[in-house]
Amino acid sequence: MSYGRGATLLSALIGVTGLMTYGFHSLAAHALGRDRYGVIGVLWAAVFLTASVIYRPVEQLLSRTIAEREARDSSIGSALRVAAMIQLALAVAFVAIALALRGTIEDELFSGSSTLYWCLVAAVTFYAASYFARGFLAGERRFGLYGGLVMLESASRFVLGVLLVLGVIDGTNAAGVAIAAAPLLSLCVVPWALGAHVRRASAASGRSEDGDFTLSHGLGFAGAVL
Repeated sequence: MSYGRGATLLSALIGVTGLMTYGFHSLAAHALGRDRYGVIGVLWAAVFLTASVIYRPVEQLLSRTIAEREARDSSIGSALRVAAMIQLALAVAFVAIALALRGTIEDELFSGSSTLYWCLVAAVTFYAASYFARGFLAGERRFGLYGGLVMLESASRFVLGVLLVLGVIDGTNAAGVAIAAAPLLSLCVVPWALGAHVRRASAASGRSEDGDFTLSHGLGFAGAVL
């Protein structure tokens, strides 16, 4: 797929993603009512802002570094390893802070709901893998799969929102689980991307490393983006 067609497809899929995200919140608000929906809005805001802030740097690191190294016909293995280490460290740090502040988060954000607290922890943790996959797909110029990943995430939430309205599932906990599960379900597209990458890597096994991409390089770029 050409760059132009890929970028156009990605733009269209991102647009659909936005509509489905809006649709989920509209359906959840309709099913739960104004008072019960409020805490779901808080959960979504907390997940979205936290994941975007702490994981976006690694997405940008991967997309830039993979594209640059492949343009030079160099291996991307070291870049993937460094980015994975940084992303894992960020996820562990988030979980540690969330556990330390559990009482405050449950009481101040979720009115004492432990289920919604764990939905927050699970969602932000799953987004570590999602943003890593986005960076990889962007660097590989797999724009269709990138768009498919984010659209599948929103579609998962939207379907669960429909189930809320139909009464198949019920309550704020069910809506919270929809937010937590969506980034995990979106990773279904990753096997296709990895398969293509493995085939290309096998065909180009003679690539040079062009100098290892070190942890200090990765931290310097990710820190600047953060």
